[in-house]
Amino acid sequence: MRKQITGIMLILCLLVSCVSCMQPGTSEQMQPTTTIDLQIVYKNNQICYSIIETGNDTSLYLFNAAAQPIYDIYGLSATAADLQPGMKVSLSYDGYVLETYPLQFSGVSEIRVTDLGANSVEFLSSMISGMFPSSIPAEIEQWEVTFSGDEFLNAKERRALEFFLNEKWEGAAIKVEPKEEDKRKNSGRIQIATTDNGDETVTLTVNIASGLPDQAPMERTMTVHLENGKWAM
Repeated sequence: MRKQITGIMLILCLLVSCVSCMQPGTSEQMQPTTTIDLQIVYKNNQICYSIIETGNDTSLYLFNAAAQPIYDIYGLSATAADLQPGMKVSLSYDGYVLETYPLQFSGVSEIRVTDLGANSVEFLSSMISGMFPSSIPAEIEQWEVTFSGDEFLNAKERRALEFFLNEKWEGAAIKVEPKEEDKRKNSGRIQIATTDNGDETVTLTVNIASGLPDQAPMERTMTVHLENGKWAM
């Protein structure tokens, strides 16, 4: 009888051990998940630069989309190559942000495309940069970018534009919509006038005046329209 009881106890111990193995890890072992809504404003290989969709935070953020579970606007599996500037995404991460600049999301675990937007920052940055020989921007103490007419970039997008122009024009100092105390008397001027024509069509005029005696102002006007989240002529 004692042997039977001992055998039963051994079987019960084995069953309890198996059940314990099947239980999920404790809350301390599980990674927390935070979800945030972003808009991608620029992309360099698999690094996506983004702004937060809601609130007043005008900071620029980045995340690495490499080897992450990514789903398109229809919920289908996608890849990092499918992510494009202008897209709005829901990003899942571990709740931590690295204090670099741009700020960087830590522990990204999933990316879901929620909507298609316009690649306005990327487009305007390329348009402005394309109007300059590479030698000119660094010769100016500071470039000041101002806007007039209908809104083409919101406050968050303008901060992103400032970052990317400074990245492209190495050695130059660029301020977008500078405060009065940040203005310089002999700065170069980049003036952007926008007319919204309706039907997702916009006329843009970019006037660039270096202020250098041997450089005449340059101006370009183009009418562009939005096609699948991209501005095209």
